[in-house]
Amino acid sequence: MANLSTLSRPVLSSQALMLSNSRLIANIEELSSLSGEFYFYEPRERLLNSGSGEPLSWQSVSPNEADSLSMGELDRYSLELLSSLGSTVTKLSPEEAAALICERRLWQSVSILWLSDHCLSGDYCGAPHTASNSRVLLREFSSPELRSCSGAYGAQSVAIDPRYLSEDLLESLQSLEAYPVLDESDCSALELELQSEAWESWAQRDFSRALERRLSSVLEDDEMAEETIESLSPDSLHALFCALAEKSSIYWESQCSPDQWIDCERVAEELSEEELLSLVSLSHEQALQTALAPLLEPLLSPIESLLASLS
Repeated sequence: MANLSTLSRPVLSSQALMLSNSRLIANIEELSSLSGEFYFYEPRERLLNSGSGEPLSWQSVSPNEADSLSMGELDRYSLELLSSLGSTVTKLSPEEAAALICERRLWQSVSILWLSDHCLSGDYCGAPHTASNSRVLLREFSSPELRSCSGAYGAQSVAIDPRYLSEDLLESLQSLEAYPVLDESDCSALELELQSEAWESWAQRDFSRALERRLSSVLEDDEMAEETIESLSPDSLHALFCALAEKSSIYWESQCSPDQWIDCERVAEELSEEELLSLVSLSHEQALQTALAPLLEPLLSPIESLLASLS
């Protein structure tokens, strides 16, 4: 575990040294043995009255109050602690930092938080299971023991305050060292949610275009190929996609983030020429049914009413 900062190594008072036997230091030592990092949390002042017509003013924020944190306010050094200690240079461990904050009564301006590697996700990091771990923990535990934490590029995690660490939360974090998924059912549900979002966002479009290109090469008619694929309902298109992906063992996957990706070109290639041509017949049949519906409805309605009266 990396040290929090490079600061002078002060001589601790007897009161601060007694903290080596306290629950706080024990919790920090437990967390230090796990996959994660400690950070100082020293929230910036908040701007008040913005846009309200009142004079602008700034308000100091206690690090113990916010339920949702910004990763931009986590750091490896504390300006408050630097100001209190001076500026000579040595390494300071999380345990020493906690002891100094206690000794100098600085918890209202700076605290120490721990972030687990198994709960970090974002646009360029993590996986479905790390995003799942984060939301599972947020359902089971709350502030001030555990708080949500977000950052740039969709980064999400949970921040744990060692002062309030419970045995239940510690056991959950320790279990991730042996197996990196807290809840298999939640992870599977999240993967399905992300796949559905990906289908609506881009995969449906990419699969349709891949089918159009293949059908166009078979028919040698771009316009008919486009009309045929556009005639398929969203449900029919999705059912076809799922069947082809299952048949060819092409699966959704994550690449350096929880977001799901699948090779739509490969899925479309699984449709044979005969099956592609059957899509043309299907589209013509649907078009015929649509055209005849207004003509058939007056004839079908009396028949349906008669059958209903006889039943």
